[in-house]
Amino acid sequence: MTDEDAVRAAVLDHVESWFDGDAQRMGRALHPEYSAMEKLTAQDMIEATANGQGRDEDVEDRQISIEISYLTGNTARVTCLSHRYLEVLQLTRTHEGWKVLNGFWQSGADCALLPGSSEELQCKSRSRPIPIVHTNCEGRMQRPAGRRGRRRR
Repeated sequence: MTDEDAVRAAVLDHVESWFDGDAQRMGRALHPEYSAMEKLTAQDMIEATANGQGRDEDVEDRQISIEISYLTGNTARVTCLSHRYLEVLQLTRTHEGWKVLNGFWQSGADCALLPGSSEELQCKSRSRPIPIVHTNCEGRMQRPAGRRGRRRR
């Protein structure tokens, strides 16, 4: 199995286990130090999955799409789009395989390809467009035009 296949499999474990309510599979997909939006830990996600929170959001056609935007050495960055979420995930290689280390998501996103481009996503929530961060050829993050971010200290 290639690294790309293994990363996709880890992301599918993460996403599908949420909708299936499969806490054991979610536990296998998450790194022990997982955090989401600096609010949820791996244990929080596993418990929410076990409680079936994702099952309430499930549909027959989940429309899962996975795009690996960075994969080098022991790190990967993935954008995963489903019927319910737009997720940006960072994964790391461990002795047990690829694990989701952290991520953030936008729920209720309505996403489509931008006109004239097969590679850029345009996503809109109920209120405003969701800025999608793209990488340049060197793998550094580029901020959406007109937005200034805070620097960590």
